[in-house]
Amino acid sequence: MASYSNLIRLACVSLGCGLLLSACAYEELPEADYPQQLLYQPTARNGVYTINSLPPATGTYRFSVNLADKKLIIPLSVFRGGVSTAGEVAVTVTANADTVARLITANALPGTAPLPTDKFVLPNTLNLGDGDQSVPFDLRIDLDYLRANTGQKLAVGVTIASAQTPVNPALKTTIISLDPSILKPTPNFTNKADATTPRKITFTNTSANALSYSWDFGDKSAPVTEASPTYTYANAGTYTVTLTATGITGSQDATKKTLTVTVP
Repeated sequence: MASYSNLIRLACVSLGCGLLLSACAYEELPEADYPQQLLYQPTARNGVYTINSLPPATGTYRFSVNLADKKLIIPLSVFRGGVSTAGEVAVTVTANADTVARLITANALPGTAPLPTDKFVLPNTLNLGDGDQSVPFDLRIDLDYLRANTGQKLAVGVTIASAQTPVNPALKTTIISLDPSILKPTPNFTNKADATTPRKITFTNTSANALSYSWDFGDKSAPVTEASPTYTYANAGTYTVTLTATGITGSQDATKKTLTVTVP
């Protein structure tokens, strides 16, 4: 009986080892069937990509100005969605005047005109490299044209396509709406005398589209570059105060505002 029991144990151990060896055998798995890649433009997510204010001092910039090249530069990009980023993908970039025209006709872009095609430059093709999730590109707009048309809002459409990889139809076109008035600063300010020290004047800056300031208090003192300074005059009198506001295009569009201030 003991021998029969030992024989059964030996058979079970042998079967277990056989299963273990079979389970541990190397087998090359086929490539996983990942979700399909889709190309898209992140800037198309909110419908119209509106630029109507100066870029913040910190954080992601929405545009920049190259004074040497006389271009306003709007950074854009193409992203690849899906788990896999394998394979190179050629992407075409074209201006989309039809969509802009439809939006203007539907009054979705009130007071806006199409940006003339000879006033901007786009790359014709992009290459999304193997393993790359995105590729950046720039929309470069004629700065002199914008400075000459600060009273006219402008729009341009940018569409991507690819013969290799599908494009998300909802995110294939970015409509950029640009207000060129942001290129020219509008200086303005108010002033108020201190209740107990009348010669101490607080100047409140209410300028728009400016990045830096220079104050001339009209008494031959050195200029002050604070945004909203408080200044104490040495003598009573009437002074012409000048605020110079400088915007993103530098000194070529610096603008002055003057007020007469009477100091008791």
